[in-house]
Parts: sequence; C-alpha cells; structure tokens
Amino acid sequence: MTDDGDNVKKLPVRFKNPVPEDRTLLFPHEVGKWDKCHHEKFVIDSSKAEVECGTCGEKLNPMWVLGRLAGRETNFHETHARYAEEIKRLSERTRTKCDNCGKMTRISRR
Repeated sequence: MTDDGDNVKKLPVRFKNPVPEDRTLLFPHEVGKWDKCHHEKFVIDSSKAEVECGTCGEKLNPMWVLGRLAGRETNFHETHARYAEEIKRLSERTRTKCDNCGKMTRISRR
C-alpha cells in the first residue's frame, strides 16, 4: 500500500478481467457497487408516456421498465409451472420414509 500524503491509502484492488484502456464506462456489477435505489416500484403516467420510480422519484426509461416487467412475468410463470409440477409429483406419491423408524409408510389422504 502506498500513502498519498493526505491519509489516503490505496488498496491493492484489481479487476478480475482488466478494463480495456479505451473504456471509461463501468457497469455496477463490475465494481461491486449498486445505486441506492433498485427501482422496484413504478408510477406510470400513461397520458404523458412517462414512468418514474415509486421509491426515489427518478424518471425511468419506459422501455427499461417494460423489460423489467416482462422479466418478472416470465419468472412468475416459470415458478408457477415448477410449483404445479412438484404438486402433481407429490400428489402421486403413496409412500414416504418415516422420520422416526426410517421405514417406508403409507401416506394418509384425508
């Protein structure tokens, strides 16, 4: 570590992949920092075609918001499908291993 004179010490931190010399823009995932707000809630003004964050009030790109909402919907449908498959698989089971004795036992359906 080196000392810059005003009590600031540079830490020996390096990127996993070095940043090219011609690049000045870094994405948050490259430096490990995120903005304060993750923009999870949206306030939509359809008459003006504007979207703002419901938490911090920042104006957001409507196409970015559309992409986020589409991603959420896709995740919801995928999770729902996995859940339905698991419920079906579990409902077809007739036996399970007993926690007490370790033997297989019938599943009672009430």
